[in-house]
Amino acid sequence: MKRIFYYSGYRLTVFHWQNNECIATYAFNPGEEGIDKFQTYLKATANTPVRILVDLIEEDFKKETIPHVGAADRKAIVRRLIKRQYRKSKDFVQYKVLEREKTGRKDDVLLYSVLSNPEILEPWLKPMQATGTAISGIWSLPLLSPKLFKKLNTQAKNVLLVSQQVPSNLRQTFIRNGRFESSRSAVVNLEDAPLGEYIANEVEQTIRFLSNQRHIGFDEKIEVHIICRQTDISEITSRCIDTGLRSFHYHNITDMEDALNCDTHSAEYTNGIYSYVCARQPLSIGHYGNRKLFSHYYEQLTSKALYVASALLVLLATIFSFSFISESVVLDEEAHTLYQQAIVIDNTYQKNLAQLEPQLKQANLMRSSVLLSDNIKKAYAISPLAFMNRSSRIIDTSHLTDYEITEFNWTLTQAKQLSDNKQKRKKTTQAIDYTKPESLNHLSKISGFVYVSKLGLKSAFNKVDSLQTAFRNQPAVLHVRANKLPVDTRPDASVDLQANTDKSSLDDAGSGQFEIEILMQGNKL
Repeated sequence: MKRIFYYSGYRLTVFHWQNNECIATYAFNPGEEGIDKFQTYLKATANTPVRILVDLIEEDFKKETIPHVGAADRKAIVRRLIKRQYRKSKDFVQYKVLEREKTGRKDDVLLYSVLSNPEILEPWLKPMQATGTAISGIWSLPLLSPKLFKKLNTQAKNVLLVSQQVPSNLRQTFIRNGRFESSRSAVVNLEDAPLGEYIANEVEQTIRFLSNQRHIGFDEKIEVHIICRQTDISEITSRCIDTGLRSFHYHNITDMEDALNCDTHSAEYTNGIYSYVCARQPLSIGHYGNRKLFSHYYEQLTSKALYVASALLVLLATIFSFSFISESVVLDEEAHTLYQQAIVIDNTYQKNLAQLEPQLKQANLMRSSVLLSDNIKKAYAISPLAFMNRSSRIIDTSHLTDYEITEFNWTLTQAKQLSDNKQKRKKTTQAIDYTKPESLNHLSKISGFVYVSKLGLKSAFNKVDSLQTAFRNQPAVLHVRANKLPVDTRPDASVDLQANTDKSSLDDAGSGQFEIEILMQGNKL
């Protein structure tokens, strides 16, 4: 529903429009009683946006010639013009550029309309502001007349549109080439003259005014279109006579309603038709007023926008939720299907693997055999005989005497250094992994004794040390360690010194024992 508040300077009429039909009208007279009833109406009805339509004698229309400038400078010029002539009307001004002069400085021809006495609206605006009524704009009835002119089906260059919105007012709007040029409002007093005679006199005065204001030439033809009640047409036609420069055309209110496709429910005057034209404006941007006057409307728009946005967000969230839920259900079904397939594949794999397991074990054995064969080929020269020959040459070239070798242990190892000395008494068997690419080394323990009785303890110790030095000087020897000496100087050894100094009494096989552990590279023999 759209609400139009029509104000003619005396009475305020409210029109409720539902699509193309006027569903209700209310009239409020000026004065304290009428204002109170109007305020009661505002409180009792829904706060739908209101459009105010004014048809006032205090509305002036003027043409001005101003320099051709930009929009901002033009606005400043108009502001100065209004301030100079209408100090209280700075927020009630509407202007547009009609044309540009073709000669001289080629200035702009500006047409502006202004409410010379905006205070006339205050008695009605105050209750609207007090109740928080959402005012979307203030429209001028004369400026909406071109919308009605389009329904007259005339091709005339100059048209004077005459209408009576209320019994006491007569509005005459001049339209040139389909464009608004000027408008006059006159008070109707039927006690002085009949309506037809009054209209004929007012039309002549308006045409002279337009000629004086240079809207038309004195010899230009003009069409006068009168919108009135059907009962008044016969009386008006008897007074308004066609001449060579003017012709009269008549339209009753019902015909205009049919042309506009609206129903005013038998409104007596044309204020209902104009209220419909105002209601049909696509944009809620009026001709007069300031932002403060429309603040409640902007708040209402913001509230509706936020509500719509929140509703859209809830709708989108709901849609996405259902989408995610349905997608999750599909994914759960796919995951279950994949899980079942994985179980089947795993069972098949285990079954096939069980069948291949004997072959796999044989393959590992074959691989180990091949690798062992390769290592044997590479290390065929590594033998105890080669190590014994090498060790014998080292001992012979050392010129060592007065000792005997009693035991010679040999083995192959992948170790790079000798094991911890604390583990020397523990006899361990080291397994060799022939599949590893590491080289094999000789590990040997040479045991024997020195003739301590002949040499003495110090010389016996030096003999064993010389033997170790002979092996250490060989490039192929990685490590040499003495596990046992005639006189053991290591922290964990014990020395039993006998008081008897007779060398012959020393047991060479017992006190002169030694053991040397050697780690030698096998591939450098």
